[in-house]
Amino acid sequence: MTEQTSEQTVGEKASLEAASTEKTSAIKTGAVKTRAVKTSDQPVARTRRPGKPKVDPVLAEAVEFAHDALYEITDPAQVGAHLGVTAEGDRLLTHRFAAAKPGYRGWEWFVTVARAPRVKKVTVCEIGLLPGEEALIAPPWVPWLERMNDEEKQAHKAEQAEADEG
Repeated sequence: MTEQTSEQTVGEKASLEAASTEKTSAIKTGAVKTRAVKTSDQPVARTRRPGKPKVDPVLAEAVEFAHDALYEITDPAQVGAHLGVTAEGDRLLTHRFAAAKPGYRGWEWFVTVARAPRVKKVTVCEIGLLPGEEALIAPPWVPWLERMNDEEKQAHKAEQAEADEG
């Protein structure tokens, strides 16, 4: 039985090698056959071009709902006027409100809301506080080693050398 199996395997290998040689020679001589591809009569689904998402009217009208959602994390006196709406995706909007929070001049409250397809119920996804265009924010962080003057760098090197010796 094993002899017959090994003979079949050798025969299969030989036929595969012959087919491979035929394909290679056909490609080199330019005698490659092409097949016609059938097209279906079914309409092709169009994919949406990436771009600016549309503002969902149900979510855009949910200003009061978003405003009330902020009361869960802050005092109502700290929430100012509605500044606008930004479409983040399909059925996903962000409402922005002015922040009347002490120490946060120029910052904005945001409430991201969403809804499921064919459903009118609005859901809050995220609430928070972000810096606006005129917000006072901290400067970029600079590592301590880059902020040191020459005297501090020399003292630091001496400390490192002392620590390595000890």
